Amino acid sequence: MASSSISSESVSLPSNREAWFVVIALSIASIVSWIDRQIINLLVEPIKADLSLTDVQISLLQGFSFALLYAFMALPLAWVADRHNRKWVILGGLICWSAATFSSGLAMGFAILFVTRMLVGIGEATLAPAGFSMISDYFSRQKLPAAVSVFTGSGFIGSGFALMVGGLLYSQLEAMGPQTLPFGTFAPWQLTFMAVALLSVPVFFLLLFVREPVRRDDSPAALSDESPPALEVLGFLWRQIGVFVPLMIGFACFAAAQYGIGSWAPSFLIRIHGWTQLEVGQYFGPVVMAAGIGGVVVSGFFAERWLAKGIVDATIRLPIYAILLAIPCAIAFPLVDNAWVALALLGLAIFLGTVPFGAGVSTFPLITPNRMRAQVVACYLLVANLLGYSAGPILVAWLTDSVFASPSAINKSLAVAAPGMMIIGVLLCLSALRPYRRLAAANANSQTPQES
Repeated sequence: MASSSISSESVSLPSNREAWFVVIALSIASIVSWIDRQIINLLVEPIKADLSLTDVQISLLQGFSFALLYAFMALPLAWVADRHNRKWVILGGLICWSAATFSSGLAMGFAILFVTRMLVGIGEATLAPAGFSMISDYFSRQKLPAAVSVFTGSGFIGSGFALMVGGLLYSQLEAMGPQTLPFGTFAPWQLTFMAVALLSVPVFFLLLFVREPVRRDDSPAALSDESPPALEVLGFLWRQIGVFVPLMIGFACFAAAQYGIGSWAPSFLIRIHGWTQLEVGQYFGPVVMAAGIGGVVVSGFFAERWLAKGIVDATIRLPIYAILLAIPCAIAFPLVDNAWVALALLGLAIFLGTVPFGAGVSTFPLITPNRMRAQVVACYLLVANLLGYSAGPILVAWLTDSVFASPSAINKSLAVAAPGMMIIGVLLCLSALRPYRRLAAANANSQTPQES
């Protein structure tokens, strides 16, 4: 049964305690989702050796395979999330992505591994749009950026855990060698996929305690139709094309830079500085976790304060400033000779480069009607994943294989690819500032605030 939307004037917000419990529960699910997706980045070298793959083929497994299914499933699943119980949409996605991760350990060649990695995309296609939509109904507009930032930042906890737990797990399995199970004999990298997939079991039971919130229609851009079809959503985006298109593509460029760095930094540390998978997990994993969480969460709280001060374009301006500071770090970290200096610069690039994922992403639910929030967020995630999650890793791999023509030139590829995408993203976001301010002014003139 499709759920209905209620005016924010006729329903009170859930308690702060319940609201943050939901954020934490969804964030834990996000952590597990990201572990399942990012564990492959630590296993690049053994997978390449066992399956005789190139860097470009690996990049297809890292990003394009995931984004391909997302392109087909994100909008239909967001449409379901906008009309039906979002909790059950998320639980269905969890079952699919964990089963796909386990099946990745059964793959014996590129084609099967590509398919299983593609199916992992169902996780983001359900969790992110439905999660953003649920959180929007638990928090006021002023408090939403902070809550969204915590939810978004949880992905970096998952990325860090994928390296830390994955590095320790893989090193132990590597010492044991191939293991024979009732359904076959598997290499350590295959067993690693199987093991991390089991983390979804307790998360499933945790999410059963999440309550589906009452849908509140408090957006300044609210439309009268409570269940807008896809064409109406596209019409809404078209009418605000000067805001949504440059922001979606600009933030996708920032995502491409970060996904490119995140996908290939472990191999960079292994190839250039001679680290093992265990060392990458021990040292780079905590950096990813701390820097990613810090950039996303801190930016969300800063955006909340700026919005409270009347800076209407805070969620766009803050990411622009941060990326301008991140560019020099992204150029420098692959080129310095000392591994620890490289790691420190890498941490700064991640911290500053993830600001758009907290403050920036909250822009979309802030200016979108409740009944189409999940679909609009899905449109952004579609662009971000097709361009960011695909192009970021592929560009680095293509430069390594075809331009510099050497696996040991991965440092040069990283120094070119990520900063270039950051520069393009900044230019696009700058172009959206003026039309965004006009839209915000029009909304402010047409409606009075509905929440304190």
